[in-house]
Amino acid sequence: MAELIDLTAPITEEMANHPSHGRSPVFLTGTRLNHDDAEDLWRGKGVEDLSLINGFVLLAEHNGTHIDAPFHLHPEGSTTEEIALEECYGSAVWLDVSDAGAKGEIGPELLERAAADAGVEVQPGDSVLLYTGWDSYLPEDEETYLEEHPGLSEAGAEWLLERSVSVVGIDCGNVDVAGDVSFPAHRVLLRDGAPEEYVLVVEHLRGVDDIPAHRFTFNAAPLPLEGATASPIRAFAVVDD
Repeated sequence: MAELIDLTAPITEEMANHPSHGRSPVFLTGTRLNHDDAEDLWRGKGVEDLSLINGFVLLAEHNGTHIDAPFHLHPEGSTTEEIALEECYGSAVWLDVSDAGAKGEIGPELLERAAADAGVEVQPGDSVLLYTGWDSYLPEDEETYLEEHPGLSEAGAEWLLERSVSVVGIDCGNVDVAGDVSFPAHRVLLRDGAPEEYVLVVEHLRGVDDIPAHRFTFNAAPLPLEGATASPIRAFAVVDD
């Protein structure tokens, strides 16, 4: 029987988010009744054992575990509802690049060494998940998580693009090195070859090193949000016995 490993950050109002994405999520006060109040709405109307509640949540496209669409970087790139399910579901590998360290660059040499250590070869169509270990700073040290994380160098992103991978995921808040406002990895993966050629980006993964095999099946399917630059996802790995 297959094992499912959840790789998604819980969505809470206290979750760590990049400052440019605003305060999110916000669970709007008063929109979610408690069950006792809801039951009162039904009593005397022929229904004595039913209560219905719901609520409204404001959530930025890029907060929490999410997938970036090409439109995030390219004006003619695909938006989230245009991403085919086949692009974000399928074969995957995870690589231990935790040697990169604070604000370290993940380049071709580190990626090749990590693949060799894992005993895997990155194949066309793979999703490649990068384990930096940076999610271990949460929830206690949000500042380090957001402001000191490593990321792909331009050459590292090109290494992945050349191998025709489908998705690159990382367990920190940005696939680029913290503070690098030139966004070389984003540009290589989502802009330079778009709209025809691109690699989808997943950020804010959790527990990548909990995946018991380095090759597995990965799900990063977005919501079909019309015109959106990104979408929250329920990221998970499927590992066969």
